[in-house]
Amino acid sequence: MFPQLTISGAAYERGWAYGAAVAPMIRHSIASYARLFAVRRGMDWATSQAEALRFVPLLASVVPDLLEEMRGIADGAGCALGEIIALNVRTELLAGISPGSYHPDGPAARARNRLAGVPEHPPEPRETELPSARVADDGECTTVAATGAATLEGGTFLAQTWDWQGDQRAACLLLRVRAPGEPDILTLTEAGMLAKCGLNGAGVAVALNLLRSRKDGRDVGMPVHVLLRKMLQGQDFAAARACTDLAAPSASSCVTLASDRGDLVSLEITPDGVAEVHTRAGLLAHANHCVDPRAAAGECPLEPTSTTQERLGRAWDLLRGGAGRLDVTALQAILTDHQGAPRCICRHPDPRVPRLDRAESICGLVMDLRARVIHVAPHVPCTAPFAPVAL
Repeated sequence: MFPQLTISGAAYERGWAYGAAVAPMIRHSIASYARLFAVRRGMDWATSQAEALRFVPLLASVVPDLLEEMRGIADGAGCALGEIIALNVRTELLAGISPGSYHPDGPAARARNRLAGVPEHPPEPRETELPSARVADDGECTTVAATGAATLEGGTFLAQTWDWQGDQRAACLLLRVRAPGEPDILTLTEAGMLAKCGLNGAGVAVALNLLRSRKDGRDVGMPVHVLLRKMLQGQDFAAARACTDLAAPSASSCVTLASDRGDLVSLEITPDGVAEVHTRAGLLAHANHCVDPRAAAGECPLEPTSTTQERLGRAWDLLRGGAGRLDVTALQAILTDHQGAPRCICRHPDPRVPRLDRAESICGLVMDLRARVIHVAPHVPCTAPFAPVAL
């Protein structure tokens, strides 16, 4: 199971405790994203931090408490504030770049990082700066949800695979946040980051899927991982939903928002606005393309290697096939589905693919909102048992 950490107190205090407790894991995250920013954007880690600090005025305006928590994380881990913000805006720093792209300045940026002592993962055998041959591999996250009469006992469940680079599994943790005047939070996140998928003590939960729109990466905007944490601070579904109005994004994403009262919606968040995708008979699924026609009009064309349409179709087939009987076990089975492999929901790594392009399901999560429990498979979901982790 992933490490678990509970932080409490005022913003800086809980941030400092977070940074101090998992400093080596934060350095692992830095190694992952310093490499990624270099290869994809040609930016060394110093430049990446400078880009990240451009978000400070926005953060200070709309989420000052979370900016203060990031200051605490940085001090507790012995990092610069720009390093922690860079981790929390990593989606935004990579926005507008085609999947699998390699910047011509990448090798020079990585060399500067080495000279500066930036953490680095050990190379794989025969790993080179640029791949000599590319093998298509474009897996991403799949979200499924069910509520009310679609479930076995009338509950609400929100589940997803998180697909990303396998290196980052070693930086995953289950973070509990106990903040005065706010609901308790349990989130699966990457070390140094405020949140990702999770639920809170008010029965609100969020899941995440990446989207790509043509206007991504043009402006400083609301970072999606900061938005997820802000939504998890909400006392109810309406308060969490209102967080999407705080500031426009600079990177597109889909946040599926649910409550234990049966509220359930996928929010396609793009620089053009927020589109709502609603349930069908208490069921909902999302992958990595826009479903709302207005949002879809502005998205980037899907890459030939994209698996999003197959995964979404399969997710809907499985949800409909289980309607009226869906529970934690049924949703776990959906996350382990291999139909159409390798273009499937449960994603295994392909060792032929260069490490930076190699997608896999880092984990599977099934959130039971009524019980306030996340059932976590801490590896490719079919290879690791799901274990309950209570708020």
